[in-house]
Amino acid sequence: MGRVRLVPRLTAAALALCCLCLLAAGCSGEARTRMTPPGSFARDVDLSGQTYVVGSKEFDEQLLLCRMTIALLQSAGAAVVDRCNTQGSDTVRSALTTGAIDMYWEYTGTAWRIYLRQEGRLTDPDELFTAVRDADAANGVTWLRQTPFDNTYAVGVSAATADRLGVRTISDLARLVRSGSPDATMCIDQEFTGREDGLVGLLRTYGFQFPDGALTTIGLGDIYPAVAAARPCAFGEVFATDGRLNALRINTLTDDMGYFLPYHAALTVRSDVLARNPRLALLSERLAPMLTAQVMRELNARVSVGKRPPDEVARTFLHEQGLIG
Repeated sequence: MGRVRLVPRLTAAALALCCLCLLAAGCSGEARTRMTPPGSFARDVDLSGQTYVVGSKEFDEQLLLCRMTIALLQSAGAAVVDRCNTQGSDTVRSALTTGAIDMYWEYTGTAWRIYLRQEGRLTDPDELFTAVRDADAANGVTWLRQTPFDNTYAVGVSAATADRLGVRTISDLARLVRSGSPDATMCIDQEFTGREDGLVGLLRTYGFQFPDGALTTIGLGDIYPAVAAARPCAFGEVFATDGRLNALRINTLTDDMGYFLPYHAALTVRSDVLARNPRLALLSERLAPMLTAQVMRELNARVSVGKRPPDEVARTFLHEQGLIG
């Protein structure tokens, strides 16, 4: 959120004059409290007097989605409590279901496997979204419109390494591991090791195990340069819409056995919060269709590669689209 400037106490006369000016302008004080200029979203949604707590996970894409949501809510007159950059998927989800936050963007594959604990393999994005939406309603969570982009997990390898080793699919990687090649090394982050849709299921589906010392657990952001340099790992856990893939010339291996589910993002909102103002759903209706894979990878790159603040990137994009002023 923008900074609130402190102003000296007004005299009674000055305050009266201020109110008269505001009434004459037809804004009734709204311009003084609205922290983001209104655009096309605010023309159809009035959230004046509402307060929302918005959360997110800690990586770049989540920060961008969180900042976009905050800016849109503010443009419609709402006050917003910023809970972006919360560590860990389980932590953010728990914050939603316990009422600590009102909304955050989640991924369909994550909800299906981790929160709803479903084993069925639904590979059609729309079918998966419908199943997640319907099942999560019992938890008091409403899923709004999903994005076109699919930020599925993937296994990354530099283009040079892929060419040298002749590895194009995850089955190729499995064969490389079984051959005992010293290049069969992989970097992962801590969360991926314990997720139901993470490492264990991947190894089980493709029928292989990394030998001792071949797996290195590092921070998610450190995986990309490690894979690009092939040190300490030739392969790594990556996200399909991460902006560093293009910049670092990292390929993603084809998931030829269809292990990874679709991971389309959608704004999840506590159902009681949405019931208080159903027009809040227009936020997702307007924003989600704009977030294609190409758009999201470019926005992510502005943060991860261009080192621009997520809030700046988010607001610039919304302004370019006319959603905020």
